[in-house]
Amino acid sequence: MKKLPIRPGPFNTVGFFFSIVGFVLVLLCLVGCLKPSGRGLYFAKLTNAAPFADGSSVAFYYGWQGYCVEDTELNCYADRSMMVVPFDVVILTQLNASYPELFTDPIPQDEALNPASTPSPAHDPKIYPAAVLCLLCSAVLLGLCFLRMCSPHTYQDEFHSRGFLASGATVLALLLVILSSIMYQNAIEQLNLEYPHLIASQGPAMTMIGVSFASFTIAAYSLLRGCMTTDSASEGYSPL
Repeated sequence: MKKLPIRPGPFNTVGFFFSIVGFVLVLLCLVGCLKPSGRGLYFAKLTNAAPFADGSSVAFYYGWQGYCVEDTELNCYADRSMMVVPFDVVILTQLNASYPELFTDPIPQDEALNPASTPSPAHDPKIYPAAVLCLLCSAVLLGLCFLRMCSPHTYQDEFHSRGFLASGATVLALLLVILSSIMYQNAIEQLNLEYPHLIASQGPAMTMIGVSFASFTIAAYSLLRGCMTTDSASEGYSPL
C-alpha cells in the first residue's frame, strides 16, 4: 500500500468553505429578529394592505425565536412560543386584540377546496432543537476541517469523520427546510387567502436555510470522495 499523502487536497478546502457557509446561515436564521439589527433575517412578514384610518401602517417580521414590530418605531421581542404550527392561528391570536383591522371581513374557506384551512391542534415542530443539533454537528465539522488544514501530520481523517459529520448536518438542514416550509409557507398562503386587509410574504431566511442545505450537501460530497472512491485496495487510501 502506498504511503498516505499528508498535504490536504483541494476538496478539503472546498468542504471547509461550504461548511462555513452552511454553519453561518443556520446561525443567522436562529438569531434572526431577536434584535432590531436582525430584522432582515425573517421567515415571514405581515403588513396592512392599505393604510389605517389615521394614515399609519405596521409591519411584523417573524423569525424562529422572536419577532419585530415596526410602526412608529422598531421593537423586537424574543419569544420562542411563536414557533408553533399552524402559524397563521398563532398570528391571529397574537395580533387580533391589538390590530383587529387586519382581520376584518374574513373570506370563508371551503375545507373541501382548501384542505389546509381545516383546523388542526397546535404543536411545536421542534425547529429549535433541530437547528441546535445542526449547529453542533457543523461546529465539530469545522473544528476537524481546521485541524486537518493546520496540522495535517496530526490529523489525517482516515475514517472520513468530516464527511459523515457534513452528511449529518445536511440531513438536519433538510429537516429545517421542510419544517420551516410547513410552518411559514402554509401560514402565508392561508393568511393571504382569508384576510383581504393584510399582506403576508415570505422572507429571505427561507432562502438562507435552503442555501445552507445546499452548502452542507456540497461539503459532504467533497469530504466523502475518498470514502466513495473505486480505486482498488492495492492503490491504497488517499485522504483528502
